Amino acid sequence: MNGELAIGVFGIFDVENYGDLLYPILFERLLEKRNATAKIHQFSVMGSESLRNSDFNSRPVRRLFSSRRESLHTLIIGGGDLLHTDWHRVASHYHSTGISQKRQPLLSALQWRFKQCLNRQLNDTDKFRHQYMNYPAAGPFIIDPDCCSHLKSNAYCSCGVPFPFETDVGRHVGAALNKSAFIYVRDRQSQRALLQAGVTRAIHVAPDLAVALSDFFDPALERKKGRRILWRNDVALEHPILCVQSNPQPPDGTAELTRQLLACKERTGCEIVLLPLGRCHGDDEYLQAIAHAADGEFKYLHLESIFDLISVLAACDIFIGTSLHGNITAFSFGIPFLFGPIPVRKSEGFLDIVNLPPELKLNSWSELNQKLTLLTTLDETYFITRAATAKQRVNQLFDLLVQTVTNTPQLAQEQLTKHNCALTG
Repeated sequence: MNGELAIGVFGIFDVENYGDLLYPILFERLLEKRNATAKIHQFSVMGSESLRNSDFNSRPVRRLFSSRRESLHTLIIGGGDLLHTDWHRVASHYHSTGISQKRQPLLSALQWRFKQCLNRQLNDTDKFRHQYMNYPAAGPFIIDPDCCSHLKSNAYCSCGVPFPFETDVGRHVGAALNKSAFIYVRDRQSQRALLQAGVTRAIHVAPDLAVALSDFFDPALERKKGRRILWRNDVALEHPILCVQSNPQPPDGTAELTRQLLACKERTGCEIVLLPLGRCHGDDEYLQAIAHAADGEFKYLHLESIFDLISVLAACDIFIGTSLHGNITAFSFGIPFLFGPIPVRKSEGFLDIVNLPPELKLNSWSELNQKLTLLTTLDETYFITRAATAKQRVNQLFDLLVQTVTNTPQLAQEQLTKHNCALTG
């Protein structure tokens, strides 16, 4: 690139969730790998300061629409199932976790009076949206670049669509996305949803960006570091390590999960490590309660640093969890994994796009030991070879993204041809 471009990256980087915090770390390293001379500015709904020791801060996205100092060449939106129009869902999530009460901006006397008057008319979710997401857009993360005078273009990188759009909002989504410079979604079902919403520009499909994790975090070094962390937490390293994560489950699901884990430990002699990844989803309290009820049979790990989480995931022998990015991290390091039983489409979408069988997702916790036996029948290179193919696709598409947003169309077309050949080859 000629000169330094100002590139914004917008996502949910202000909550303590492993996958959301992983995205800007990976995005920056992928950009650095291409010797891109760009200044990256992270944006989130509320703004944040180095959550989970991630070493990056994010600014409130509303500044893009109100401050001339926030002028950007391109805004990249990515890092999750962001392509939806449910403002209430996003606002209620922040409110339910208590995050919205932690950082309140200083107000002038006039602003304070206006806010007090408004608060009497709105519920808590609507108050949050008015304060933090009061910007013109088709959805919380579906930005029309024409509505932001400080933004030259925008693009979508490694996004998902959590559910199909209703007809009456689909046309607004299609109109906004058709103005973007680039669209990269992380599974085929998201591509189909956008096509049905009326998106006519090219929609590129590749696995989630996180499959490239092991290109930047050396597997051998991370495993060594992770095993040191496990040893300091009294995990017996001479036994196989089964790492387990789950968001809160109903009582019958919790009881079955506990029974299956106890049976697995008795059958295989493995060490079972309970590792919370989504504090904002209640993983920590839920898994801690399971460990307490199991009376010392499981080891609960509380880790503050996202980099320590990466290391422990790299050090386990099998991972089981409801977290998409926990499973993707294991996959990137070539570690066998199983998705826990959660009623979301993104896990099936991931298995499909990386050419893995749907049987790697549990329909219920009662299948856990049966599916663990299935994993032992797979060749030791089974996950490694598929991860290598997935990483190749991600890198090809990221090349195309960078070349598109930096106005090198000839190189972009060459990469597009290579990418399409890789997908059909």
